[in-house]
Amino acid sequence: MIVDGHVHVFFEGSDPEAFFLGCARMAAALFNKGSGQPQNPHELLGHFMPLLSDPTADKLIGYMDEAGIDRAVLLPLDFFLGCDEPAVGEKKTVTIEEKNRLNAGFAEKHKGRLFSYCGVDPRRKGGLELFRKGIEKWGMIGLKLHPTTGFYPHDPVCYPFYEAALEMGVPVLIHSGNEPAPLKPMYSQPCFIDSVAADFPELKIIIAHCGHGWWQEAVDLASAKPNIYVDFSGWETEFAGSPDSLYRPLRVALDMLGPWKVLFGTDGSMLYFVVSPKDWVQVFREPNSPSGITFSKEETDIVLGGAAARLYGWESSHHRL
Repeated sequence: MIVDGHVHVFFEGSDPEAFFLGCARMAAALFNKGSGQPQNPHELLGHFMPLLSDPTADKLIGYMDEAGIDRAVLLPLDFFLGCDEPAVGEKKTVTIEEKNRLNAGFAEKHKGRLFSYCGVDPRRKGGLELFRKGIEKWGMIGLKLHPTTGFYPHDPVCYPFYEAALEMGVPVLIHSGNEPAPLKPMYSQPCFIDSVAADFPELKIIIAHCGHGWWQEAVDLASAKPNIYVDFSGWETEFAGSPDSLYRPLRVALDMLGPWKVLFGTDGSMLYFVVSPKDWVQVFREPNSPSGITFSKEETDIVLGGAAARLYGWESSHHRL
């Protein structure tokens, strides 16, 4: 079984315009880093948004089929409080409740293929009730937090959510690492997750993206806290620059944590423009490290799906879907 443990579905109005524009600025700089003269981000956004838009999640299923991915975990993002939420009505942006309900609907529509977390900013009025509704009524499987909107994971405002997650028996996935403006990655440094793991030692916590540039800190924390997992989603840009920028941290994580605490993910769908999900699976399945870093088949199989299957209780479902 291959499990994409970290994926998003975007469409017009799914997220604040400021977020999409920030991604376009970041992409424009990356695509033209050699010349140092990035193209107009508004033009880039206008070009890519129709390709990115997937209001039914049918495109995602197509990508999964092409890549041989059996299951994917949807992570709705609540960026609104960090991106000037008063503009939501003017931009015809969905509410966060609608967004979570839509993602739960995608999982229901593609039952057995898609599974969704509930994504909510813990500072949001009614957020805890929304989280409970997502798990208990809509069949969602975890809590997604994105601190870059302006809160720290160890802020007391988050603790009722951790208590509820523990009570309902679901994991919490916390973003860690870079993000474009207007989001602020400083809130998502892995060290701010440490006290959460200490205060809730029975709560399963996933550090998303293994902290990106803070990957050593993320691995170090996870080595001391058995309830911390890391996912290696969203590393396509690093890999495209130099394959060992992925393989070296991945090798260290496997050596320090073992494969059962390391999860595979694409962080699609924006990064599909950098490395396709089919090719991303092959990057893990058949690693080709310039410096000779190696991985056993057992490690690769566990990272690609075995670890997620155990985490989510899917181990009995080994057949192809």
